Amino acid sequence: MLFEEQRWRADDASGRVIRSRYPGGNQPTDDSTYYPGQLDGPIGPIAADPTALTAQIDTTQPRFLGPTAVIRGLASLLGWRTPNQAARTAILTVLRDTPGITYHPSVTDRAGRTGIGISATADHIRFLLILNPTTGELLAYERAALTPPADSDRNRAFVDDYHLFLVHTHTTSGDNS
Repeated sequence: MLFEEQRWRADDASGRVIRSRYPGGNQPTDDSTYYPGQLDGPIGPIAADPTALTAQIDTTQPRFLGPTAVIRGLASLLGWRTPNQAARTAILTVLRDTPGITYHPSVTDRAGRTGIGISATADHIRFLLILNPTTGELLAYERAALTPPADSDRNRAFVDDYHLFLVHTHTTSGDNS
């Protein structure tokens, strides 16, 4: 199943999601509005300090769950926010300092863009972030089962969740009407 999402998030945890299913067919577009405090995760922008960023990650995926929680937490934060340069530096610092994280120097996303991969694996599931090697922005997030579940008819590894980020923008103020 393929979805296109357009997301907007304000620092007060309000926002909007417009979701379209492809191919179109009988499936309607979903347009959801979230009022202040309704969206999950920390209030405010992504922290530019590694310690504060770690606390933000912990609000969505507690770090005691291991390195995969860091990858999943960052995917959650970056799926809703566009970090500034200082925050991207903090993200790279947190990833560098997390034991169990694997670096992949060249990974191509499904749009054909080459980035750096950062992954962690637990219970035969790999979580992968693909980052722009120049800017540090998130290009893609992937969750892959490295071995099929016992009750599955699959006989090899497969991707069961993939998010491709094509456009990132940020504004500090504006009219949301």
